[in-house]
Amino acid sequence: MSKRISSLFLLLAGSLVLGALAPATLFGAPGNHTRDVMVEDFDIVVPATEGCSGEDVHVFGTLDIIIQTTTDSRGGLHVVFHLTPHLIGVGLSTGLDYNPVGPSQFVFIVDGTGPRVTAGVNIINLISPGSTDNLVITETVHVTVNANGTTTVEFDNVNAACRG
Repeated sequence: MSKRISSLFLLLAGSLVLGALAPATLFGAPGNHTRDVMVEDFDIVVPATEGCSGEDVHVFGTLDIIIQTTTDSRGGLHVVFHLTPHLIGVGLSTGLDYNPVGPSQFVFIVDGTGPRVTAGVNIINLISPGSTDNLVITETVHVTVNANGTTTVEFDNVNAACRG
């Protein structure tokens, strides 16, 4: 599924790049705040091996995304990433529907000096009707930047699993 990641996940990774800015870029910067609102298309196919009913599941729709970024006067960076899914999942063989519940939110706080670690977990719950297990898509993101501004660890993993 990692080759079919939607641009949402790339957008989140891009938000994390903000945390990779060199300390000199952030240190001493005047405080400021930005707020971006967007709607992002989402369209993936979860393979049968990761689905709940033994079939491929097409997950599609849109995500409402709000990204708020604040740089404080000490060079600290605060990012709040909030998304609300308007998705549906459909089993490609049976037509079984999976419906999303609840929004997701990440909060990243990056000190303007020294090494820093930024990490987050995004969970999209797609609830099935009746006794069929629910489909849960989980994204784990991690970026570590050393004191020299060099990224030493970076990953963005997406998995899907069934949960009862």
